[in-house]
Amino acid sequence: MEKKNNYHASESISVVDIGALPSSAPNSGNSSISETKPLVSAQDDDLKKSDDTTKKNESTATSSSTTLSKMGLSVLLLLAIQNTSKNLLLRAVMKEHPKFLTSAAILGVETVKLTMSLLYIVCVQRRPAFSAVTFMKQDKRNTILMAIPATLYSIQMTLEYVALGNIDASVFSVLVQMKMLATAGCAVLILGKRIKKVQLISLVLLTIGVMLCNMKSYGASPSEEEAVGNAKKGILATLGIAGCSGLASVYTEKVIKES
Repeated sequence: MEKKNNYHASESISVVDIGALPSSAPNSGNSSISETKPLVSAQDDDLKKSDDTTKKNESTATSSSTTLSKMGLSVLLLLAIQNTSKNLLLRAVMKEHPKFLTSAAILGVETVKLTMSLLYIVCVQRRPAFSAVTFMKQDKRNTILMAIPATLYSIQMTLEYVALGNIDASVFSVLVQMKMLATAGCAVLILGKRIKKVQLISLVLLTIGVMLCNMKSYGASPSEEEAVGNAKKGILATLGIAGCSGLASVYTEKVIKES
């Protein structure tokens, strides 16, 4: 009887254990699957959010680039108007060869530029005017180096009075474009840049146009030359302007890159 009872007990235990095993295994599997599903959905949500943010950033970048391009075009238009009006007004003043010191005129122009710069610092940047002096003291090296292009620009302005006193404003506007050729040459010599074929062709065409414009100036009669001025003197002054401008711009670029 005891053996039978033990046999039945062991059989019942084994039945209970075997019955318990399959019920626990699926539950554990279902719990792991239910745990992984929220993780996958959370990762998908994060990916969607990151894609949305990247798209928003790209749209804002494109919109900012378009606004910058419009601003750049407007600035270029204002610069074109400013250069054209300056040449015409200066030619109208210098046509009669008035007796005044060009150095005094240059000093007055630079004073106006300094005043406008200080007004920009005070009104737009909301800083005291003395902050410009503080900035120059903190960056003494670049301030001293920038004295070279400042001198070149002063010489350039002096030559503008000489050139526009002897040649017409339209001829001057064409000849002064030689500054592009001078800038390219200085960039090759000083910065070690290479010129592409398209750029070289454009420079050659520019040189041909300047030569044709010079032929037109030299083809004038003596009476016309006396009325207009000394064409050779005006052309040489204009070429000096182009050389000073090209050297000053390349030197300024070199200083900025090395600072």
